[in-house]
Amino acid sequence: MKKKTVLCLMVMLTISAIVNSETHDVNTIFGNAEIVKCPYCGTKKELMNIVSGNTFGAVFWSDNKRKAPMLPQVSPVQKCPHCKKYYFKRKNEHGIGKNTSSERGELTYSEWKKAYNQFMAEKISGKDKADLYFWLIQAYNDYYFRDSNSHAPTKAEYDFFVKITLSFIKNFDWTQVDHPLLKAELYREAGKMQECAKVLNCILYKSLQDFEKDIYNGIKQRMNNNDSKVFKL
Repeated sequence: MKKKTVLCLMVMLTISAIVNSETHDVNTIFGNAEIVKCPYCGTKKELMNIVSGNTFGAVFWSDNKRKAPMLPQVSPVQKCPHCKKYYFKRKNEHGIGKNTSSERGELTYSEWKKAYNQFMAEKISGKDKADLYFWLIQAYNDYYFRDSNSHAPTKAEYDFFVKITLSFIKNFDWTQVDHPLLKAELYREAGKMQECAKVLNCILYKSLQDFEKDIYNGIKQRMNNNDSKVFKL
């Protein structure tokens, strides 16, 4: 459990386990709701709890985002419906309820930025900070590139994204990762093509699995075209 939120991140190794595992077409099964409690005002709310599901029909993206209709995910940061403060779900779990719930507590990109401002003012550090940077990266890509009504970010928004992305790269412990494809990808998304190339050049191509080679080639091709947008795998 401690390393479960290596941000789903073991750089595409998470994707490897999913892509190469046998997928069974079974319905999602919901368990009794998980209760979380706001650490600021004590307000409780019930969140969706899945006891069985699968990745059938899942879509994967180069920033390590997964969208699986049969395995939806609860937001790792929750907004209190009463005091409107934000808090980490994993730190404020308070047991299981009596009923099921479909509540996921998904945040908009604007809410993610407010959560970021709150947490930074509270001077979070270590894994909390790295996780927050990573989730904000994905929220930015959700808003500007993944959604059907997405639109181009302003220079100020992109500059903010670059700041967050480089901060994540600096704060994450890459010694855990054998093939840091995600590191190269995030440098590319931040427009740092030289840094992206350096990371790719340090990866032994022939040691990659086939799906990793596809990711590597996708990153390199877009890097050479000076394309910084997230892409679907």
